[in-house]
Amino acid sequence: MHAQPVPAKAAAAPAAVDDDANAPYKVYDATPAITMGPLLLDMAEDSVVIEWMTDAPSDAKVSYGEHALDHEAVPQVDGLLPVGTMHRVVLRGLQPGRTYQYRVASRRVVALRPYWPDRGRTAESDVYSFTTFDASKPSTSFATMTDTHENVERVRALAELAQRQPVDFVVHTGDGVHYATGENQVKDKFLEPLATGLQGRMPLLYARGNHEYRGEFARSLGDYLHAQESRYYYTRDQGPVHLVVVDTGEDKPDATNVYAGLNDLRAYRAEEYAWFKRVLAEEPRVRAAPFTVVLGHDPAWGWLDGADGEWTKRANEAKVDLFIAGHLHRLERVKPGERGNDFTILALGQDQIARVEADERVLKVSVIDRTGKTVEAFVLKRRDK
Repeated sequence: MHAQPVPAKAAAAPAAVDDDANAPYKVYDATPAITMGPLLLDMAEDSVVIEWMTDAPSDAKVSYGEHALDHEAVPQVDGLLPVGTMHRVVLRGLQPGRTYQYRVASRRVVALRPYWPDRGRTAESDVYSFTTFDASKPSTSFATMTDTHENVERVRALAELAQRQPVDFVVHTGDGVHYATGENQVKDKFLEPLATGLQGRMPLLYARGNHEYRGEFARSLGDYLHAQESRYYYTRDQGPVHLVVVDTGEDKPDATNVYAGLNDLRAYRAEEYAWFKRVLAEEPRVRAAPFTVVLGHDPAWGWLDGADGEWTKRANEAKVDLFIAGHLHRLERVKPGERGNDFTILALGQDQIARVEADERVLKVSVIDRTGKTVEAFVLKRRDK
């Protein structure tokens, strides 16, 4: 169906802008469809990222509030409202441990003219809700998955498995795609199955995998998957757990011919290591939280030119309790002391989730396969820090 202008609001743009800058713009009977989301990404104690996609260029708005949709968040970049098919809105100024209702909306932009752009109708989502993180919460539970590699059925099955028992959030530790080729591929093979599986209410934390470094669209993935700090490594707190999310980079040196000289992980990981060293040494929650959990893709920290021991050393000094990863496509548990580590390392297989439950005394981990069978389980006791 071709979009038709609505006669009551249709008006031709004047020849001279200054003649009547407030003349009506055209409004067409064209409504975008929401094709992905909403997806709750990177929950924090006072903020959250909400993402969705539409099938046509549109603007974005989130209505939200604790008891009514009485607040609005509209993104702007350098004074302009973004117009596109990918929509990302950050809600700020929230309160820890509170439950908020929200609804996303996008209004079609038919033609983005310099004056009197043509507008369309608005698409709205259902009303969903989320609960912000809260470091004072006495307990928490979460589930992790990894290496879904464009298997839509796997993503949905693991998301469903992760939520069979209540959890506060879900983690994906990377390699959601084989390599990134374009927006539609990332949407169809990764974001949409996740958003559908998490049902607009379950927050997602994401750690980048090495396969997300590959492909012509890899350089654009930050627009979709960055944390609020506009990067892939960050810290968050929920209940008794201090979370340190790391980007373990590629698994081969920059000079490997397969990259054709277009990688510079050496400089990037040096910057990340400086951050890792600082937050483990200086963030008060590293000492105050009953447990510190690192989340990343490669359990060996990725390619670091032989310097992976430095990352382990810093984690040992900070008395990290657990590192949850993937990358190996099989289950592996490395106990403290086996590889110079004073903490447990857990690498998940592709068709498994790790369920983590923590209170102020113990942290329990269960690894469950897609049949619902528990294939690994262990308990970590709180250590003096």
